[in-house]
Amino acid sequence: MGNRPQYQLGVDCAVVLNWRTPEASFVKGLNRLGLPEMSRDAISVEEFRRDFSIEFTTGGKFGRVTFSGNTIFGDSTGQDLLKQYLVDNARITNAVVMLDKINFMALDLARDPEGCFQVSKASPGEADKNGVFSFSGEMVCGGRVAYFTKHMVADTIAFVAGSTGVNDTVTDSGSGFVTAGFAAGQTLIVDGSASNNGYYIIKEVAAGILTLESEGLLTTADAGVLTSLDGGKL
Repeated sequence: MGNRPQYQLGVDCAVVLNWRTPEASFVKGLNRLGLPEMSRDAISVEEFRRDFSIEFTTGGKFGRVTFSGNTIFGDSTGQDLLKQYLVDNARITNAVVMLDKINFMALDLARDPEGCFQVSKASPGEADKNGVFSFSGEMVCGGRVAYFTKHMVADTIAFVAGSTGVNDTVTDSGSGFVTAGFAAGQTLIVDGSASNNGYYIIKEVAAGILTLESEGLLTTADAGVLTSLDGGKL
């Protein structure tokens, strides 16, 4: 048998607002989703007696999350909320784009704490007598994003606060970090803990310990609380 083609199916994509809160909601009616592109502007420099100009890249930017589908009137926690965000020019930090049922794209708030999404378009479209009203929208990525594809949920997770010269650490009595795929350089999202929810950068990985780049950001806490860890990178 030959190698199977490699691809990412989009059947379970979604835009989720107020992610991992009691108000979490999927934007209804969507059937198309575009992930943000990355680009850098290019400058051409010309000189006398040089036939070909020199071109080099300068500042870069992240593109926009684009989505479209069917207008759902009364989707107060989805399409209507996006419109309200647009009117309010709101800075959104707790929205994610689900790539499938598990993996997602989100802001990398560990590397860019001031990052946000902002809705730049929420447009109802037209319909004929036999069709449905369309809907399209865009969210500007006002900061760095990451794709989170490594996950772990366990009640064996504990936290040890560091100090000056001593890094914060996350421990797992089940020694599952390597198996779960966490790696140095990833951004780590902690959720469900009593006092350590947030975004961190992983410095080193061992089976039972994640050493973070931070010092003193964690609060020491014993295991026993069901905690979610998500690891990702750009």
